Amino acid sequence: MISSEPAEVVLDHDHLEDVDGAIYVAIGNRHLPNAAIAYLKYVPTSRRTPWCRGSTCFERVVRRYGATYVLSAVRDLQEEVYDPALGVTVPVVSFSRVRAIYRPRERLAEILRKPRDPVELDVVESYTTLRSCTGVSPGSVGVDGSVLVGIHNPELSDVDLVVYGCRDSVEVASTAHEAFGRLPAEVEVRRLRTMSEVYGLPPEVLATISPPYKRLYLGGRREVNIMFSGDRAERYGERVLVPVAVAEALLDVDGGDCRSLYYPGEARVSRTLYLRVERPLAELALHADRVELVLNYESLYSYVLFRGGPVRARGVLALERTSSSLVLVVGTRETWSYVVPKN
Repeated sequence: MISSEPAEVVLDHDHLEDVDGAIYVAIGNRHLPNAAIAYLKYVPTSRRTPWCRGSTCFERVVRRYGATYVLSAVRDLQEEVYDPALGVTVPVVSFSRVRAIYRPRERLAEILRKPRDPVELDVVESYTTLRSCTGVSPGSVGVDGSVLVGIHNPELSDVDLVVYGCRDSVEVASTAHEAFGRLPAEVEVRRLRTMSEVYGLPPEVLATISPPYKRLYLGGRREVNIMFSGDRAERYGERVLVPVAVAEALLDVDGGDCRSLYYPGEARVSRTLYLRVERPLAELALHADRVELVLNYESLYSYVLFRGGPVRARGVLALERTSSSLVLVVGTRETWSYVVPKN
């Protein structure tokens, strides 16, 4: 087992600024001992852009989302290392280069005390609306995105909230959409077309799997998105995966698990109805034909797994070294992957 504590406590959605002023977004709650697994999102520039903090402006490195696109966009722009616990290379920022860590809950508390502009006022209203409809604990919510690092633009920026902890995550995922409006129909149609290009799935399929806590609308003026995270750091190397094949499966997934909402999401499999290996990735014989867990790195599919039931999934089949169980990993750049409800 490769198990150790990281040098810094970093949670999913924390932002890290390095000594050159570049800003990274942490991926998950499990990090390397000497580095955070994180992707580069903003770099400082000498020209004027929509994202500025005082006299310093930033370029967005990641312009479109989707796990595969994000990892491809940053591949040549930041350090990558081989992660023996995952069996793949991952983007990182070394803790020795980090000069500041921005934490969503601390930033929201600051805004609640003294909002300074229209975006921050909408953050306060979004938080108040969320609490009124769900009863989420006051210390369980943070603010993400450009607002977190103070480079937001009143005309362009959305409100991105992060909910921490299991109980609050389940409640918010189930009910938050009831308190907000929805995007205009024409905006939603354009969004689904763009998503179809990114994910390789038809717009009508994307419409059925899009999480209801995404693309909310506050007062007809500001988009609001809600994300989820566990509230404590995890030990690196507790799970060690060996990728063995690209596979397609029909699985019966246990629903209602808060961990399926986190990043990466985890969903237990009660039954493997079908498993087909498409392409081997290692010379390793499989002695099991039952998938025990779906490990999801693509947030689009989190709500499908949270709902549970029969799903069709494609991804990288990996062997968990300690238990010898099979894990289907979705949302990595090694192959096109998906999780959709069984028709």
